[in-house]
Amino acid sequence: MKATSFDPADLVRDEDGELYHLPTLRALYAAGRLSLESAGYLLLMQHAALGRPRLIA
Repeated sequence: MKATSFDPADLVRDEDGELYHLPTLRALYAAGRLSLESAGYLLLMQHAALGRPRLIA
């Protein structure tokens, strides 16, 4: 895994107040090292969903 730069703007909190670094989560996911049941995976998917355009019928 390559080193990722640190920017405080890349931090997100989960519902328990724990901080997660999005570039690290993305790297872990790309490497297949992020469990699908983990809080980090859920945060990564939520963050990705918020960045996508939403279709309203």
